[in-house]
Amino acid sequence: MEKLDKQDVYEKAVSIARYYGFVSVAETLATAENIGKKKAHIPAPKEGLPGEANRPGLMKALVEYQIANPTTPIMVYHSEPLRKSMHREEYGGKDAVLFALEIIGVSKSIAEALLFKTTTIIMQELGFDDLMVEINSLGDRESITRFSREFTNYYKKHTEEVPTHCQSNLRKDIFKVLECAQDKCMLFKDRAPKPISTLTENSREHFTEVLEFLESMELPFSINNCLVGGKDYYTRTIFEISTAETVNKLSPKKKFDPILARGGRYDDLAKKLGSKRDIPAVGITITLGGLGIIPPKKELAKKIKKPKIYLIHLGFEAKIKSLAALEVLRKGKVAIYQSLSKDRLSVQIAIAENMKVPFMLIIGQKEALEGTAILRNMHNRSQETVPVSRLPQFIKDLEKEVI
Repeated sequence: MEKLDKQDVYEKAVSIARYYGFVSVAETLATAENIGKKKAHIPAPKEGLPGEANRPGLMKALVEYQIANPTTPIMVYHSEPLRKSMHREEYGGKDAVLFALEIIGVSKSIAEALLFKTTTIIMQELGFDDLMVEINSLGDRESITRFSREFTNYYKKHTEEVPTHCQSNLRKDIFKVLECAQDKCMLFKDRAPKPISTLTENSREHFTEVLEFLESMELPFSINNCLVGGKDYYTRTIFEISTAETVNKLSPKKKFDPILARGGRYDDLAKKLGSKRDIPAVGITITLGGLGIIPPKKELAKKIKKPKIYLIHLGFEAKIKSLAALEVLRKGKVAIYQSLSKDRLSVQIAIAENMKVPFMLIIGQKEALEGTAILRNMHNRSQETVPVSRLPQFIKDLEKEVI
């Protein structure tokens, strides 16, 4: 694999993120300004603060946009400053940043799936192998209340066994108890109630779907019951992506932190920022284990080929197969629009017709089972079923004849 410099790393991450539907924060807010909405102001991030500390300012701006455009999910990429604990020289120097992805306005599990897919493709193309996911679910507020009650009662019944520092943390924040990594605490926690055991039905269904997406991507995962991050910030899914390797193909002489990315859902943040209603949101911060991400001084607007195909999906299985089909098309350098966050067929067709694309690519339950897709000509309504593996070449041949 050809070695990339630090700015190439950033540009590679951006190009993959854009293919999967993410745009820059600046583009999103400029869209708001162009349609007559007041442009939201994003406060400058404070030096050295963790990504979560900077996210509220960004989220406040994006929440304002989402409220003005409630039917339009937001998918953005942006950079974050290094955390205080990160040594700049190890991450590429004073100009190094972290790379983050956010999806706002999508409550369904497809949002987590898009983050996992986009992030792991970025990592793989930057030379990271043997990826794995540690994941947990805190559930919704009702789930967290249930867990807090059961966990606290369990510890109170076994007060004599609980280490002193955990007794103190239990009174302040039970999630601090969960995060404690001392051997005695770990042994005791193994017998304590787990967050996933108190999930509400809706939260359990959501978490099950997220795990199904991970299985479909053949991305190894394990449930870490102590992965919490903080009950005042995260709800539902929380995760880390790591690698079993300590070296990277791009920089074989350098050792890496095995944790490459962290993220989760923060569905309650909008209300804490002043919104009158809940706005679902999920994000991930990509560290690349310290490889070093340096954005260019000025991000040049590259001419992007306008897609002439819109992907339509029908059903949960079709969503799973659509993610795989998107990667086949990306590798084949075929541009395509998609709205995997939408479920209703009529909505997807309306979007495609609004965009005036000449072709629709349709994956339903039958196609999902057969590993195929239907390519429909929007002008004469003719269509042909094509194996997903053959789609890039088939579309390129079609472009020569028709488009």
